[in-house]
Amino acid sequence: MTRRFDTRVSSSRAQGIAAATTAVGRGRVALVPTESVYALLADAFSARGVAAVRGAKNRSDSRALPVAVSSVSMLRGIAERLPSYGQTLVEAFWPGQLTLICHQQPSLAWAAGGDGRTLTVRMPLHPVALEVIAGVGPSVLVGADPPVDVDASGPPPDEVDIVLEAGSRPAELARSTVVDVRGPAPVVVREGALP
Repeated sequence: MTRRFDTRVSSSRAQGIAAATTAVGRGRVALVPTESVYALLADAFSARGVAAVRGAKNRSDSRALPVAVSSVSMLRGIAERLPSYGQTLVEAFWPGQLTLICHQQPSLAWAAGGDGRTLTVRMPLHPVALEVIAGVGPSVLVGADPPVDVDASGPPPDEVDIVLEAGSRPAELARSTVVDVRGPAPVVVREGALP
């Protein structure tokens, strides 16, 4: 049974963040607000949690899922060889609508998928999402359907154990800008919210 917490109410917010952190840490899935959408969140190291997100989004096992962090130190734990210009981008635009494609630490044995060399990572600009990620660690974070209102089309997917409600998300916000920072200079892969 899905539990729901209104994070706009301080007592419910604290309970919800604690419940989501515990559930995600046990391989479950939470629906959390970001700056622009609601997103499915699971522990990137949990095969069960990642499989549940893949099931909810109908994504194949071969496709890497984006990973979210809550701090630069967490980024350093999963990415390697981040160039100085990548660090400058992080300092200027995180948390926010910047997604980086970078080199993955080769020692990671996680369930997020991919080729083991490349990592897609971002830091969402929403305090609720950041608190859950801080408690769990690197997490897969994938936009939900519908992405802007948890009540728009009935109950959340069966895979979701915890819903952290924060009101309707601002649908007019563009998707994040995706920048590849694996080479000698940044390459914009997808234009988005950041010019």
